[in-house]
Amino acid sequence: MTGVTRVLICDDAPEARAFVRAVLGDENGIEIVGEATDGATCLTSIALTQPDVVVLDLQMPGTDGFHVLDALHGRPRRPHVLVYSSTRDEQTLKHVRDRGAYFLAKGSSPDSLAAAIKQLA
Repeated sequence: MTGVTRVLICDDAPEARAFVRAVLGDENGIEIVGEATDGATCLTSIALTQPDVVVLDLQMPGTDGFHVLDALHGRPRRPHVLVYSSTRDEQTLKHVRDRGAYFLAKGSSPDSLAAAIKQLA
């Protein structure tokens, strides 16, 4: 990987954001450019920070992660999206794949999270 991968974390759970921050903060070449606690703020933050990768929870209050995926789908300069969620039924996984995003279940190892971000970059 060359350069720095800019990451935006979008999750309403403070402990989930803290976990992602802790895991990625130890990785060379990764910069966390912001955090959002709902989908509307996530979309605004994407426009403002232009991240390379968005770590996105699906279940958030108000505008959820599904809406974020739909809003980003087909955009010419869209970030890579890593859906990081405990929601993983077949319909959800299909929706994620159809929107060109990658899925990683919450509870996966820290190494899996870091590797997924590097793979997307």
